[in-house]
Amino acid sequence: MYVYLLKNEQKNEIYQLPIPPDNMITKSSSINKTYKTLNLGEINVLNGIGLREISMKILLPNDLSLPFVQAKYSNNCIIGKPIIYLSKFREFKVDKNVLRLIVTRVLPNGDEIFKGDMKVSLEDYIVYENAGEEGDFWVELKFKECIDIKEKKLMPIDIKKQTYSYNTERKTKEVNKTYVVKSGDTLWKIAKTQLNDETKYKQIMQINNITEPKKLKVGMVLKLS
Repeated sequence: MYVYLLKNEQKNEIYQLPIPPDNMITKSSSINKTYKTLNLGEINVLNGIGLREISMKILLPNDLSLPFVQAKYSNNCIIGKPIIYLSKFREFKVDKNVLRLIVTRVLPNGDEIFKGDMKVSLEDYIVYENAGEEGDFWVELKFKECIDIKEKKLMPIDIKKQTYSYNTERKTKEVNKTYVVKSGDTLWKIAKTQLNDETKYKQIMQINNITEPKKLKVGMVLKLS
């Protein structure tokens, strides 16, 4: 059995879909860029993977006593008439709410096999009301993954001209003066974890007179500054 929950953390509300959809489609696309060159033809620049897109079609029944309507997954879940969900879907978009889409696989004995939990925005929804199904609604939902970004602050460049630039503040830990090499370490990894900058591996090589970066020995003490 699958349980689908939409959690609005801003209002501390959890809405359970009364009937789980027959399927959920997750789309993951790349954000690569293709360029045309004179000598090489087309080249593809790999930029990684884009945000996931989730789509599903759900039934919102007017009669909640039907046998295929799920019981509440927990006491704080909300299951109600279609009007509740339809009004909330609109509210999610108007208020630009970030939601948590929680999908749980539950065995008949109540044990959870796995739980998916993703921050999403409700991008689109389409409502269908079919003749002969008075009070019931079919709804197509499309969500898009949301990722938290670090806070940015405006830094003044020229106060008279009222010009500013973005500056992302990053918390950096205090740099140790030495480091003891452990199994699996590389100069690149040490520079990234200890100096917060993987490109400083050359600096470590220079300070410690290292000419062969692949010949690190476990237990070797490296100077970092």
